[in-house]
Amino acid sequence: MELGWGLLTVILLAAAVVWFWQDSLAARESANRAAKEACDRLSLQFLDGTVAFARLALVRIDGGALKIRRTYVFDYTATSIERRQGFVLLTGRWVESVGYAPGDVQPDARLVRPEPVAPHSNGKGGSSNLLELRDWRERQKPPEDGH
Repeated sequence: MELGWGLLTVILLAAAVVWFWQDSLAARESANRAAKEACDRLSLQFLDGTVAFARLALVRIDGGALKIRRTYVFDYTATSIERRQGFVLLTGRWVESVGYAPGDVQPDARLVRPEPVAPHSNGKGGSSNLLELRDWRERQKPPEDGH
């Protein structure tokens, strides 16, 4: 029995889809854990118990390798009245940063730069960067040309 190029292509494509699906599920679990831990750390209530996928991009990291960067959003409240939105930014499965809407983070905790959380760690001893949502959005804007 001989496999044709078409069948081989279909098998490789199916394997890539299965890998991407599994990788996305693991990344979502990391984002959930990071959002919950960040909300707990700042005494915020993590609403709905989950994050939602918002964005996918390919980025080049320091060594020149391409990695998948995923952005997840989550809802939280500080007052039990207002629903606010935060985000978790992952590069690969590493939590790069967690951000909140303006005004919800204490001034001394607006930007924290401890070690990143490993993808399958229990989260003890590690945390992620905290940014205000406004600051993160400003960083995402493309630079304006002088034209």
